[in-house]
Amino acid sequence: MSVRLSQLLPALAVTAAVCLPCVAPEAAVDAPGIRIAYGDLNLATPAGVAILYQRILGAAKQYCEPDRVLTGARLSPNYDHCVQTAVAATVRKINQPGLSALHAARSGAGGGQS
Repeated sequence: MSVRLSQLLPALAVTAAVCLPCVAPEAAVDAPGIRIAYGDLNLATPAGVAILYQRILGAAKQYCEPDRVLTGARLSPNYDHCVQTAVAATVRKINQPGLSALHAARSGAGGGQS
């Protein structure tokens, strides 16, 4: 497990603990390197779920930025892997059916796997 991923997992655990009561008015994750606020979203709607997914993706990209190394026109595989792992783990921890389905559709994961 990479150092970056081992640092990310505690933040994702905090994310899950905060995200599960998704009706909290000002729910947010504030852990080293990652912050996701979603208290303003209605996760019972596809639009709310899509916005949360974009926020997760954006936070993962920002968190993984140190792993980003441009190689010509391609990004480092370490960066891509970091982002994919961070997004998948966060979606899994939140465990919200609409978010899981959206992640499966966007990531190409079948059968609910991330």
